[in-house]
Amino acid sequence: MTDAKSIQIILARQLASCIATPVLLVDAQNALIYYNEPAEAIFNQRFDETGEMPASEWTSRFTAVDDDRNPIPPQDRPMGRVLAECAPVSRTMWMRVSGGDWRHLNVTAFPLVGEKGRLFGAMSIFWAI
Repeated sequence: MTDAKSIQIILARQLASCIATPVLLVDAQNALIYYNEPAEAIFNQRFDETGEMPASEWTSRFTAVDDDRNPIPPQDRPMGRVLAECAPVSRTMWMRVSGGDWRHLNVTAFPLVGEKGRLFGAMSIFWAI
């Protein structure tokens, strides 16, 4: 996870650090590369403590279910769908970090696309319902 980052990802991270709502940023392989201070409450841990994580690790840190309490696999969660479809996705879901409280959230994710349609990653914004 220490690969050089594109300027687009660096700028997206800078933007996320200035937003007052929880924001999650992943690269094109769905590796978690940043979450901002408001998102730390959702993860129950500071980003400085976790650092970057591969998709298998960060997606397993929390449980996601739909409004009927059916599990949502990582590929069907907003970030997974955005990276697969390269289109914005928004949905309501319940999330819980291991052992934490359930949170009812609206999650909106969108692709970060550069020159010639190159996919650099995705950004998710969370709103508590």
